[in-house]
Amino acid sequence: MKDGFLIKNVLLPSFSDLRTEKGDVYIEDGRFAEIAPCIDRPCKVVDGKGMLLLPGMADIHTHMVQSLTKGPLDDLNITDWLKKMLKVQWSLSEEEWYYGVLLGCLQSLRYGVTAINEMTYFPCIDAVVQAYVDAGIRASFGISSTNIAENEQTKVLSVEECLRQAEHLYSRWHGKGLLRTTAAPQGRPACTPELMVALKDFARERGLIYHTHMAEGSFETERIRQWTGRGEAEELAHLGVLDENTILAHSIWLSEKEVELLADTKAVVAHCPSTNMKLSDGAPPIAQMRKAGVRMGFGCDGEASSANRDLLREARHGSYLQKVITLDPTVLPAEECYQMLTWEAMEALGYKDLGKIEVGYQADFSLVDPCNLSTTNRRRILNNLLYAGSGEQIRSVYVAGKPVLEDGRFLHHDIGRILEQCEKILSKIEERI
Repeated sequence: MKDGFLIKNVLLPSFSDLRTEKGDVYIEDGRFAEIAPCIDRPCKVVDGKGMLLLPGMADIHTHMVQSLTKGPLDDLNITDWLKKMLKVQWSLSEEEWYYGVLLGCLQSLRYGVTAINEMTYFPCIDAVVQAYVDAGIRASFGISSTNIAENEQTKVLSVEECLRQAEHLYSRWHGKGLLRTTAAPQGRPACTPELMVALKDFARERGLIYHTHMAEGSFETERIRQWTGRGEAEELAHLGVLDENTILAHSIWLSEKEVELLADTKAVVAHCPSTNMKLSDGAPPIAQMRKAGVRMGFGCDGEASSANRDLLREARHGSYLQKVITLDPTVLPAEECYQMLTWEAMEALGYKDLGKIEVGYQADFSLVDPCNLSTTNRRRILNNLLYAGSGEQIRSVYVAGKPVLEDGRFLHHDIGRILEQCEKILSKIEERI
């Protein structure tokens, strides 16, 4: 008997027409091996009980340690928010970094996210990576590098030191287990052209993702225009850092020409609507970008700004925001949201075999209870999950064919103990703000 297991009686989604159909799924060696209306095999059987089998989702822009600063930094303008957030962040001990990142990763897994793209910081990096490993999540991660001080809390380093940090991550962790490293300059307002280009060259030489912020704030975007005579996307194109392996968080303050630039270069936009709304950054032209063919995914960003780790809710916010700013209810429909949550996002992170329920793909998936008081229409399961449901309906989560959450319970973590430890840390953090 081969080492495989069978999930019976599940609902298989079709994101192209938002329909579901009943079926069985056989998983072997961490991959989908057979999908059919009915499968009988001599193996372990899991009863899907009519639940929705949802592909693993990817959050393509995160700052996990900010799970510790959700709440204390609410209702601040972006300038005050950034200073206070950085002040707290630099005060964290190694243990606090570990629990902050672990808490964020476990929340993501709880809501069906099996892959994250993390922008982190060098202090206590061993503890940060240990948290990724202990959580059991796929993590792409890079050091948020900067050599221009945006405020008195900004820590700046030389180009050479930023490259040494990136090399340290790459040589020690890239390709180890579920880990991948990236190059992650903070963004052009906080980085010289030399740093932006040097990290892109580093990424290209090693086949890595290049992850940065772009055009998030109107003030910062105008500063770049004053410095260079170009918008931020134009400036990054001028520097030659835009390509299919570049992920751009936010991308709000763009001209029509810049939208076309993003489409032409095949760069990826990480849409983070909760942060954009809560910090009043502005609304990115996502509908226009989708029409132009720009590649995209969703990001929960950091909880200090978004207060959210439920990626399904993030997609709902993103869809609603585009409908209201365009006055067009047809833009960013549910089927496109699901594509951005799953295979488009996984592809943006460089995974060619994740984000779909297809034979040969890696078995990252969730089992979702399709009905609760808000989502009772079984003919509209996918619509209602996105627009009326939440990640709380996810009952089980598997990564590479192995369960990390079953029937709402983490298999490898004492959540009560973790929350107790986090509460102790949070009581100290409140005193530092």
